[in-house]
Amino acid sequence: MLKEIKCDKFSNKIKDKTIRFMLGLNCVVGTDDALNSIGKSSLLMMVDFCFGGSDYTNKDSDIIKNVGDHTIYFTFEFDSRDYYFSRETSDPNHYHECDSSYTPIGEKSPSIA
Repeated sequence: MLKEIKCDKFSNKIKDKTIRFMLGLNCVVGTDDALNSIGKSSLLMMVDFCFGGSDYTNKDSDIIKNVGDHTIYFTFEFDSRDYYFSRETSDPNHYHECDSSYTPIGEKSPSIA
């Protein structure tokens, strides 16, 4: 299960730049006034990126153009144990396993995409 995504490029409105997912259904919704361009699709592509996808860097190049290269940190839980990773938009073909502070440990590994 994907537990959280952290990125320093998230809005300051997001507490500690971290989006946490709960067990069960999680929803991504817009504002009450139905404004566009608030990041719903970008977040979903970022989730895909955490799972090894490439749309975030390939199809949504406006993100990189407008905010620059950045690192996405994410945590998966398997069998009640947390696993921490990071993946950089500047090198999307690799990822790092990390410690609980998201400090990379070991060598870069090839992405599964």
